[in-house]
Amino acid sequence: MTRLLPGLQSPADVRALPEAELPRLCEELREEIISICGRVGGHLGASLGAVELVVALHRVFHSPQDALVFDVGHQAYAHKLLSGRRERMETLRQAGGIAPFLDPRESPHDALAAGHACTAVSAALGMLEGRRLLGRKGRVVAVVGDGALTGGLTFEGLNNAGGLPLPLVVVLNDNQMSISANVGAIPALLRTREARSFFEGLGFTYLGPVDGHELGALADTLREARASLRPVVVHALTQKGRGFPPAEADTQTRGHAMGPYEWRDGKLVRSRGGQRTFSEAFATALEEVMARDSRVVAVSPAMLEGSALVGLKARYPERVHDVGIAEQHAVTFCAGLAAMGARPVCAIYSTFLQRAFDQVIHDVCLPGLPVVFAVDRAGLVGADGATHQGTYDISSLRALPGLALMAPVVGEDMAPMLASALAATGPTVIRFPRGTLSPVPPELDPGVAPIQGARWLLRAEAPRLTLVTLGPLGLAALAAAKAEHGWSVLDARCVSPLDAPALLEAAACGHVVVVEEGTTRGGLGSAVLELYAAHGCSARVRLMGMPDTFVPHGDARVQRAQLGLDSEGMRRAGRELLGAGR
Repeated sequence: MTRLLPGLQSPADVRALPEAELPRLCEELREEIISICGRVGGHLGASLGAVELVVALHRVFHSPQDALVFDVGHQAYAHKLLSGRRERMETLRQAGGIAPFLDPRESPHDALAAGHACTAVSAALGMLEGRRLLGRKGRVVAVVGDGALTGGLTFEGLNNAGGLPLPLVVVLNDNQMSISANVGAIPALLRTREARSFFEGLGFTYLGPVDGHELGALADTLREARASLRPVVVHALTQKGRGFPPAEADTQTRGHAMGPYEWRDGKLVRSRGGQRTFSEAFATALEEVMARDSRVVAVSPAMLEGSALVGLKARYPERVHDVGIAEQHAVTFCAGLAAMGARPVCAIYSTFLQRAFDQVIHDVCLPGLPVVFAVDRAGLVGADGATHQGTYDISSLRALPGLALMAPVVGEDMAPMLASALAATGPTVIRFPRGTLSPVPPELDPGVAPIQGARWLLRAEAPRLTLVTLGPLGLAALAAAKAEHGWSVLDARCVSPLDAPALLEAAACGHVVVVEEGTTRGGLGSAVLELYAAHGCSARVRLMGMPDTFVPHGDARVQRAQLGLDSEGMRRAGRELLGAGR
């Protein structure tokens, strides 16, 4: 039997298919998604659960004239396959390939770039009002996962939309999962008769619940929504990971991000590196502290798996809190805990901490509360790309009064840093990358005591140049300095407060290269230059870091080399600086 997918180049082709062919199309889409993720990895579970939903949307609405606004593109692989990208899907999440989430620059069928949750309703409402204002035709649909109903931005959009006479269509893809199971009152309410009253109370017409895997019922309900002249919610019940037994059996995440993998002798075999990660090293240090101090509490905004806190949650169920996709709430919840004498540790990705910047300033730093932020995925994140790069945490946080910001070089630095953070009377940030741990070089002594300022990884007898680094880049700097004559390496360890004596000593040789995995605008390098300017220091300084542009998806190791953030790049930069000083 001839496959359907190769002949479908656009959503118009989907609308032209006989209705009897649609179940087969859904089977092929699932097969394709499973195959692609098996080869290159990706967000499998959410996309498998939304296959029928995507097909029905493209049958009823006419993209791109009708805008389909997905709340986070990890549920939209079927959409990508049906909108002219099938032949390139094997490049998913790879450098120069198909984007990990949605991107209008990639396809006119991607109405809005989306990598963070809770944005769809607000963006779709703005698009609808913009079309009304400019006299443009077409409908706008917000496709929202039920996990987004734990976030405040979604409710801000629903509140605004419910009070306006605009025909916004909100499709609620209800699978009771974010990455893991949803938490709180709203997910429970959605599976009761009160769901209708809830949305109608907000001013929406409520249609559903409808089986999100039954194409006929879905299409009929979406047609009714399309004909509405007022805001409407279509409540579709779906199953994350549907059609792939290993994902369906994965009770923790339903195959959220499985792969690469392959079938061998009827069994699923997944690729595993086996090395411990920085996240796991931090979780281990945190577990040891929690065993000694009952005041220590961990808080995560729906990222227990990514932050390696699942085991800790099992051991301390009442002291490890998953608050849902609600970063602002997570931070202020920690502020409340700290105000009562607890010692909260907020485990949060760098890219997600951006969403709670106001709360960090006003609710934590202004009152000087001792909240510890474990900022994961700081720096380059690889395949997740521009929306998830940990680029801006240093530049945005270092200016906040009373906040200490530090970074480990190796996993063994975690325990001393956490001890320092928990002993502090004010807020502290420990930033660390996505990646596996490297062995501890003999030049580095992590120690066990709380940290005190910067440390020298290598001090040349007759110094000509100092590499000042932050975090794991210190290891690459060490390799670079060993290959050169008269080069020293200073691990800054703390961006705020700076270790002024050590940094001034680093400048005494006359040449300093500052290397960080964050933006150079306002980062560690800027802080060093400010220090040198204040002390009248005349050393020649070069800053190295992430560029003044959004870094796309790709292999993080390759990107570090391209940006000069590896040992060869540091050697090259140092030689150029020394040569320019002659």
